[in-house]
Amino acid sequence: MLPFLLFFSGCADLTEQVFDEVQVEDVEALLDEASPEFLNNLVASVYAQLIPNFSERLFFNLQESTSDISMTPTRLWQDPSRSDWFDGGRYVKLHTHTWDPSEPTLNDVWNNLQGGIAAALEVLDAFDTPKALGNSAITPLRAEVQGLLAFYMWATFDLYAQVPYINLETGENVVLTGQEAMDEMESLLDAAIPNLNDKNSSESGARFNRAAARTLLARIYLNKGVYLDRYASSFNFSSSDMDKVIAETTNIIDQEGYSLATDYFRLFDGDSDDNSATDELIFVVNLIAGQTGNRAFTAMVMSQGQYAADGGSFRGWNGFCTLPEFVDSWDTNDPRFFEENYPNEPGVIDPATYQLNRGIQVGVQHGPVPVDDNGNPTEGGTFKRDANGMLVIEVLRNFLRDNQVVDYSKDVSLTSNQWAGARVFKYEYDTPGPGRWDTDINPVLLRLADVYLMRAEAKLRNGDNAGALADVNAVRTARGAAELSSLDMDAMLDERGFEFYWESHRRTDLIRFGKFNDAWTSKDASDANKRVFPIPLNALAASSNLTQNDGY
Repeated sequence: MLPFLLFFSGCADLTEQVFDEVQVEDVEALLDEASPEFLNNLVASVYAQLIPNFSERLFFNLQESTSDISMTPTRLWQDPSRSDWFDGGRYVKLHTHTWDPSEPTLNDVWNNLQGGIAAALEVLDAFDTPKALGNSAITPLRAEVQGLLAFYMWATFDLYAQVPYINLETGENVVLTGQEAMDEMESLLDAAIPNLNDKNSSESGARFNRAAARTLLARIYLNKGVYLDRYASSFNFSSSDMDKVIAETTNIIDQEGYSLATDYFRLFDGDSDDNSATDELIFVVNLIAGQTGNRAFTAMVMSQGQYAADGGSFRGWNGFCTLPEFVDSWDTNDPRFFEENYPNEPGVIDPATYQLNRGIQVGVQHGPVPVDDNGNPTEGGTFKRDANGMLVIEVLRNFLRDNQVVDYSKDVSLTSNQWAGARVFKYEYDTPGPGRWDTDINPVLLRLADVYLMRAEAKLRNGDNAGALADVNAVRTARGAAELSSLDMDAMLDERGFEFYWESHRRTDLIRFGKFNDAWTSKDASDANKRVFPIPLNALAASSNLTQNDGY
């Protein structure tokens, strides 16, 4: 049995509980007469590892900040000796593909993913006792953990091409690569599927279920041509692999009871676990206000002069933006591009109706300004109102920096002013409490639109253009976008960008479509070795089984 050191935290309705240390014999004894509370807390320890990587800027940085739809400039004040967001050059290195094995983000993501793999292996080992194997209550929980293990392995494999692993039968430490890694992930998912719960028992996507396993299998098959030869000048996507993608995705679409949302931005609201879009969500990171995660996905794009609510620290951090090429690629009539919740112009509105506009924001921004008792702008103040109590909407200025107008210019470079770059307001800036960690947003990991678009891509690669177009248009119709009349690979990649921007898909998609090493704003063409991240130095020092990836 593996050494057992577990720290449990809440997930979904799993009661939060903390244990300093659980000894092996204690776990065996508790499993002999396992209570539902103990079993749920045991499994919660595996879910907890999702939070640091997938609810903030870590996995996102490797998947989006290295791509053509995200940039974090060093933002200069009017005093050129002062700046924000340089952060040791990490965002410049990620954007320009000049990272090396000492890059802190690479190390943080690696460590968190290894924590997930280790937690899953420990729980699976605990579930391997005779009594546990005979306990029907443990069977679906074991399947959940197998699915989570495969998910952590996939993320590690996709990013680093090597997966440290322990063979539970022999106890041997191994490193899985290539076909062997894919075989193990597929084996785990195939073993889990018959025992996983369905959509109705997944707590609005907070629990890994049967559809999540099939979606992950489809993702592995779709990328198999890349995973077998990462540095190839072109990839071989076999018809048999694409047939497997089609089979898995069709099963989900036809059998699992999910439906495409008709109100796109509700997928990214704080109440997405119980709103009109919930039935699209397959797997999410479950965040609880005041306990886990923060509002990073929206706060990191907003100017410090833009506020989601009054009476608290509800401003932006003014960092991330998107690139002009991505803005220019859109049909701006597509409802996924922008959702107006109040007119972006001077005027007044009912305070009860105020919420931030969503989607991609370009140009001069208008909104309410928090003020003190003397009418001076101040963080933590109350929004300015007129004599009738209506909220005053005016041109915004970044009064916490140089008091310049908040004007999100489309053009941007790696060294920019405080306002440059179009901003992405995809996730709601919800305000259930006063602190920056108070959010009920559930970052999306897997959803039905990806199932449709993976099937479309597999059909397109297999020569079924009509079938692919039908799947793409099913998604576009649900969103209220105009149907396409034709589809090629470039349009397929564009569609994935329109649908999944800011959801940590882009690097993987660009590699698969042969575009990741292209030049774009403030980035020259890069070498093929950048398709795989280096193994962090501390990991290499700790394990003789790991070898550094090519080019590092």
